[in-house]
Amino acid sequence: MSSPAKPGKSEYIVEADGCQIDLKNPYLAALLAFLVPGAGHFYQGRTNKAYLYAACILGLFFLGLFLGQGRVVYASWTPEDYRIQFPAQVCVGLPAFPAVVQALVKEESSPRASNAPAAPSEWKWSEFMAPPQNLNTLSQWHYEGSAGFELGTLFTAVAGLLNLLAIFDAFAGPMPLPHSPERRKTA
Repeated sequence: MSSPAKPGKSEYIVEADGCQIDLKNPYLAALLAFLVPGAGHFYQGRTNKAYLYAACILGLFFLGLFLGQGRVVYASWTPEDYRIQFPAQVCVGLPAFPAVVQALVKEESSPRASNAPAAPSEWKWSEFMAPPQNLNTLSQWHYEGSAGFELGTLFTAVAGLLNLLAIFDAFAGPMPLPHSPERRKTA
């Protein structure tokens, strides 16, 4: 539904509900929306939507991180702790990036420790978004976090999935409202 480009205008203009919206470079907007929720819309000049997406998505992500005591976002692909939620969580972009770095660092430094008893839980910056050392540590996280661990995991994953929708909106523009034949006659 792009209109022909006018001189000095972007070639990515969509019309939704009688308004023309310049998507500028939709590929760059989608990349920015992936990196920081709302940044792609801000780049396109759709600031209200940018603020809304940033507040809702980042608010939900950090609320989930808080509920899970900072332990719910981590990357792990071992058979005993396959983190299926992580692909959804990483769609939030840069806020989930420390988990990718921690997973790579843990993978390179040493294989996972045995199922030895976990040390008393004490939060350290070096363990921020790091996968648990062993299954006992994971069990301890679940025990200490109670329902907060599961809710935090859910909230961070939903935030990532919402940002995926925002990325598509930054790329393709808003979807026009459907108009019934009766409404078309009155418009």
